[in-house]
Amino acid sequence: MQENVHTYVEDQEIKSGTKGIKKIVIPLLLVVILLGGGIGGYFYYMNTTYLKTDNAKVTAKSYSVKAVANGKLLFWDVEDGDLVEQDQVVGRQQALPYITSPINGTVIKNEGALNQVVAQGTELAVVADTSNFYINMNIEETDLMKIRLGQKAYVTLDGYKRKIFKGQITEISPATQTYFSGTGSFTTSGEYTKVTQYIPVKVSIENEENLPMVYGMNATVKIHLK
Repeated sequence: MQENVHTYVEDQEIKSGTKGIKKIVIPLLLVVILLGGGIGGYFYYMNTTYLKTDNAKVTAKSYSVKAVANGKLLFWDVEDGDLVEQDQVVGRQQALPYITSPINGTVIKNEGALNQVVAQGTELAVVADTSNFYINMNIEETDLMKIRLGQKAYVTLDGYKRKIFKGQITEISPATQTYFSGTGSFTTSGEYTKVTQYIPVKVSIENEENLPMVYGMNATVKIHLK
């Protein structure tokens, strides 16, 4: 009789312990399921609502200043960072018209030097329209159908991490990034390897605080798809 009582008590303790474990485990499982569902739902929402990339940089339209003929530079008067005006004389070659700036802008690259001998068409400088900076982002071709002109964009720059610049898509390139580069996708054995192409997209941004921009600054862009 005592043995049966003892066994009964043990059974009751086991059942009680099992119930206690269930009371703890089941709520935890529910929390994990809900948390997992919430995280999954968040990522689904973000992936279907936004397109994000850090393959982007600050840029501006730029123009080359070239030598007009073969010969020596008798005069050259610009350096990197100089502000120039359209048609401003920046150099001269012997017995030829003056070399002038094509636009109002900033010299972002200078290759010319006094008394340098150059060939016709040699790039002597690059002038950028730095009054109209924009973001050049590159998207994968598989994402092309997701974007369109006028979509809102949110931009952060590595130089201003706490600042979010508002913007919008104003131009989608009709050619891929490498189309005119002449690079192929063939291996040395002649086999073709398909490589995902990138499409340049122009994003205009608002800079109400007139924060200084530097040509080539890294940017992260988040496009609002809906």
